[in-house]
Amino acid sequence: MQGPVLDLDDWNHRDYIEDVLAEHFDIDYEYLIEDEKSGKYTLYFCDSAKVSDIQSAIEAINYHHSVSSELYEVL
Repeated sequence: MQGPVLDLDDWNHRDYIEDVLAEHFDIDYEYLIEDEKSGKYTLYFCDSAKVSDIQSAIEAINYHHSVSSELYEVL
């Protein structure tokens, strides 16, 4: 049986999402597949990963980006 799946548009999304999911939400994917033709990535999670946890993490990430006008701050 397969766990949740997350489709991403490009390498930058993949690199960012895998870091944020792991570092801030303690969610790791099991493996990924790259569709070389479309440039999209699919992250596959283990059976024990809860769809609701992944959805909550993605909603929190999306919310953060919707209210934050800057991703980086130079000091």
